[in-house]
Amino acid sequence: MQRRAFLGGIAAAAVPVTVAAAAIKEMSAMERAEFHANALCDAMAEMSPDRKWRKAIDAEHSFVLVVGDARPSAVVAQE
Repeated sequence: MQRRAFLGGIAAAAVPVTVAAAAIKEMSAMERAEFHANALCDAMAEMSPDRKWRKAIDAEHSFVLVVGDARPSAVVAQE
């Protein structure tokens, strides 16, 4: 692969990230917290699919909690 083609591919791949970053900047602080907490729940679900992931955002006490609840093995087997 030529260097120019490689760099062009990287630039093209970066465009959606730039657009997403602009959209995130327009969100309120709570919306951004929700967005990132949801992304963390998704990542945790990939690492531990045997759990049901949920989040709690507490702006008053300045924390976000992500919890993986154990699911019955019968439910996991059906998926």
